[in-house]
Amino acid sequence: MRPVHRRILGVLGTACLLVGAGLGTLRLDERGQRAARTRAADLANVALTGARELIASRLRAVEARAAAGASLNPVRALVAEHVDTATLQDAFETESWWKTFRDEFTMHSLIEGSHRFNFTPDGVSRPVDLSILLAASEGRPLASSLLLAGGVPHLAAVAEVEVPRSTVAGRALLVLGRPLQSEELEEIAQELRTTLLLVDAKGEPLARAGSPVLPEAASVPPEGTLLTGPKGQWSMARAELGPGLFLWAQVDTRAEAAQLRGTSRALMVPVWLTALLASGIALWLGLRPEREKETAELLARTTERLAAAEAQLERMSRSLPAVQVPPRDSASAPVTPPQSRSEPSLAAPVPFGRYELLRPIGEGGMARVYLALARSAGGFERLFVIKRLHEPLTRQPEAVAQFMDEARLGASLIHSNVVPVYDFGQVDGEYYMASEYILGRDLDTVVRRSFEQDGRPLDVSTVFFVAREILRALAYAHARQDAQGRPLGIVHRDVSPMNVLASARGEVKLLDFGIAKSAYRSTHTRAGLVKGNVNFMAPEQARGLEVDERADLFSLGLTLFWCLTGELLYEGKTDFDRIIQAAEGPSEAHWERIARLPEPAAAILQRALQPHPTDRFHSAEQFAHALPLVRPEDTTSLERTMLRLFGEELRAESAYRSALAAATAASSSLDQASMG
Repeated sequence: MRPVHRRILGVLGTACLLVGAGLGTLRLDERGQRAARTRAADLANVALTGARELIASRLRAVEARAAAGASLNPVRALVAEHVDTATLQDAFETESWWKTFRDEFTMHSLIEGSHRFNFTPDGVSRPVDLSILLAASEGRPLASSLLLAGGVPHLAAVAEVEVPRSTVAGRALLVLGRPLQSEELEEIAQELRTTLLLVDAKGEPLARAGSPVLPEAASVPPEGTLLTGPKGQWSMARAELGPGLFLWAQVDTRAEAAQLRGTSRALMVPVWLTALLASGIALWLGLRPEREKETAELLARTTERLAAAEAQLERMSRSLPAVQVPPRDSASAPVTPPQSRSEPSLAAPVPFGRYELLRPIGEGGMARVYLALARSAGGFERLFVIKRLHEPLTRQPEAVAQFMDEARLGASLIHSNVVPVYDFGQVDGEYYMASEYILGRDLDTVVRRSFEQDGRPLDVSTVFFVAREILRALAYAHARQDAQGRPLGIVHRDVSPMNVLASARGEVKLLDFGIAKSAYRSTHTRAGLVKGNVNFMAPEQARGLEVDERADLFSLGLTLFWCLTGELLYEGKTDFDRIIQAAEGPSEAHWERIARLPEPAAAILQRALQPHPTDRFHSAEQFAHALPLVRPEDTTSLERTMLRLFGEELRAESAYRSALAAATAASSSLDQASMG
């Protein structure tokens, strides 16, 4: 290639690499802004939902007061006797039995059929449309709503006055209302750390509470339900609270947006480093001086030296005497092949300390797992699961220490929903631990079999039952303390379908605390090192940051999504793609998939899978409280599912112990016969 062409290609290659890095940077920045907008919208909806719930609780309190007023005997007597307006006015204005209601409420209405009596303690008439409230009370003894009375938002409730039907043409109703105080709205806003705007149908503000509104979010349009800043620095969501009354919840998400953009920009560093390195190489290759002649001369000299060396070796080989090698006597010097570890079986169990290894169950990166039998005096026999550290790892102190940590922690956790570790030791230089043998399948296998056999995931009620049992195990582990009463800070860090065992009797067990974080451990994960299953990993864990119990709750949320859909939430062609998604948390597309789940599963996972730990459930108990109540039939649903999906297999495996006993008895008989 001519030098000028090489230089042109080098410059063009450099330019393409830098332009590509720039485009990649823009795409990453856009991705960060999109994640920030999604995050801001989620926070606004969470704040709006919380505000509506708190206002609804105040409406329920007004309902209770209206019911109390409607149940008063004097009120029932006034309705039954059809007294005139003057008598009603005097009773509501002067009678002591109505004093607490006069002091508490500014709006009083007594409705008898088509007749309506209005009373205001302060004498100020406040026009109000009760049609929506009365329509809501049809067929119900109580109803409430936020109404606009005299241009002021009121908490209003209606209660039925129980009188004989013959005395009133229609229904007798009592309506009570009081203004929604600015202090109440301010209290709600402070509790939710948001800004609340109460507006009418035209968007005119009626009340405002909370921190100052961001300048760019100050104007509120009369229409729309969700507004978000272009960079996700703020968001506001709207909901209708009553006829002509709308509530806007605004959140300031500048800190969250900056953090998400920072995460995206952190990914730009390797992009630019790679681009700069590649462009530098391309530029150097294109602009380096012409050296083909020197290279050809050096190659020729090297070839000559190699040819001379080969000729000298040939001469030396011809001058050496021949060496006769006598044939090896195979009988006198047999060749012993390397000993291979025999695999145990029911017919040929392999002794291992005080256990007999019966058959392999599985294998992981650190250990191989066997089904084993322990025998002792008096004919005692029990099946165990033996986890044996791989032989090469026994020479690595860090691997041995981690294995010991797992055994120590497993032995300290005694709970009905945790698979316990009963024994730990060393046999012929090999470390092992023994844990309980449970007849069942892991949750991953159960879900896959459900799709293979039934073409659908597990029943929602069964999934919620499994979730509640896992949360019992996590609540126990998270709350563990040492002898001095100090929290151990146990975090499982690998909650996934593969580490949840469903027994044939419908029990749920959490297993494998191999990478758990705990004060028990003598080894600790280095900062920035990621451990766990990337498909079920919390964002802070995927980033290599410090984790607490809320990371386990996030992993449980991903596990429940798998059980309800048979799909992984994070989809990618490579582990790198999935770990990037895991580090960022659910995207807009992920939230759409979660929203398609049946309620209340969608609402529960929307809380459990929040990228920021502070927005998730704070404890396993709080997570469990959000689950639907367990019905009596739900407690046996998993057992029925296991029998339906694995009935034949489980019955065959349960007969395994009988076969062991038979084999033992036969062996003993043969031994006695040979001795006789």
